[in-house]
Amino acid sequence: MAEMTDHISFPLSAHTFSSSAVFASNDLIDTLEIALRRVIELSPAVSPPLVKVARAALTALTRIRIAGRFLIISDHIARDFRLRSEALQSRSREQRIAFARQLAMFLCRKITGAPFESIGEHFNRDHSTIIHAYQLIGRRVRRDPAFRLFIEKLEGLITGAVPTTAAHP
Repeated sequence: MAEMTDHISFPLSAHTFSSSAVFASNDLIDTLEIALRRVIELSPAVSPPLVKVARAALTALTRIRIAGRFLIISDHIARDFRLRSEALQSRSREQRIAFARQLAMFLCRKITGAPFESIGEHFNRDHSTIIHAYQLIGRRVRRDPAFRLFIEKLEGLITGAVPTTAAHP
């Protein structure tokens, strides 16, 4: 274990925490991820049980990060459609809610690249429902330039990126 401490750097130890709790927690998560990956990389020199724990922790950390991103996307879509955040996870089939849910599912997949099963867990749906929503919104994006621009603007607002497509097709 002594060999590990010689090779791992902890960026947070060099500076104080950010004023924002979100940035501080992201910094901590990034640091934890770096440390876990380093333990796994050093697996021949580290005890197998420690490597097993590091792999399990890294998997859990990845799930937590992705779930947080799903929540950000869902909350943004719910707010834009003037819905309660819980509405997107509800069983409601009301057209306005179903459409907003499909948009959120599409953007969760597009932005995070997460598996359909993970997105399905977030929305309390089967993975096949997520696949259907992704294909449905994808077809509309391809054939409707105005809708494509709408989706790109939504994605840009969520990710902080500027849409690259101009208003013309």
